[in-house]
Amino acid sequence: MSNIKNGRWLVKSYPEDEVSVDNFELVYDEVPEPGEGEILIQTTSLVMSPPLRMAIGTGGITGNRVKLGAMMRGSGQGVVVKSRHPGFTEGDRVAGAMGWQEYAVTDGERPFPLEKISPKAGQPITANLHVMGASGATAYVGLYDIAKPKVGDVILVSAAAGSVGALVCQLGKISGCRVIGIAGNEKKCRWLKDDLGLSEVINYKTENVAERLREVCPNGIDIYFDNVGGEILDTALGQIAHGARIVLCGATSQYEGDANWYGPSNYFNLVYKEATMQGFYIFSYAHRFKEAHRRLGELIANGNLVYNEDVLKGVENLPAGLIRVLSGENFGTQLVRLS
Repeated sequence: MSNIKNGRWLVKSYPEDEVSVDNFELVYDEVPEPGEGEILIQTTSLVMSPPLRMAIGTGGITGNRVKLGAMMRGSGQGVVVKSRHPGFTEGDRVAGAMGWQEYAVTDGERPFPLEKISPKAGQPITANLHVMGASGATAYVGLYDIAKPKVGDVILVSAAAGSVGALVCQLGKISGCRVIGIAGNEKKCRWLKDDLGLSEVINYKTENVAERLREVCPNGIDIYFDNVGGEILDTALGQIAHGARIVLCGATSQYEGDANWYGPSNYFNLVYKEATMQGFYIFSYAHRFKEAHRRLGELIANGNLVYNEDVLKGVENLPAGLIRVLSGENFGTQLVRLS
């Protein structure tokens, strides 16, 4: 493989506001050779999610941000192309935190843990990166373990066309709830209304969200599944029903400035309405993944659950993938296919 290079993205600077390609630098190194007990992986796809922005901000939940000059963090899938490890053979499909690079070396545990993967029946193997991975589990656990929907509940979902939001919308409908989605462009709004059959859809960029919520939720919101935080969360709190459950899943509107979080002024409605607001970290619910993925897989197989993948191609497009999810330009799970 001496004539093949390993494209890697390094963090060149920390963004002061919005992420740009200039915050990164693409370098080409020799493809690393695996040592004894190691394997060489060729990255096939990486997944882009909004919280990745915090890796070059405050560091997020761990406070561990990527150092300047170090490789950008990222998770994805790959194939073993060379093995000196007894537990892996060439051709094995694997998943892990490879980082933004085309080739990676690991012993299966360090510098990142690795798991073997295989495609689920009737699904592309990349589904393991979202609906049959953390995104699917997040939607399932957030709705059923935290929100606990009841038939007839009014559910409001922000970022409703996103990886998690679209699943929550569909699970809410399957559970006998009236589902209202919030999205940021007409294509997403039409898909939510026409394809997923949501009761109402609000375009937050062209409509007054507070006015529309008063119009479409005259008796209040029973469940708000929050994927964006910021002003949308504040607005939703102003329209909650008695006993409402607010699920804090993500904060896409806030990741660009994660050192200066926006606090909702309507929080005291939680007292007036005897409501609850709870956040959760999905990997604290790892024991629920098996059930979540089994159920989601059944729904997909029966044609009762759909999802979208938004795919860019080439290592050179990794920064663009992150920028797309932060701006809301993507339609579905943002993947970057490297090989």
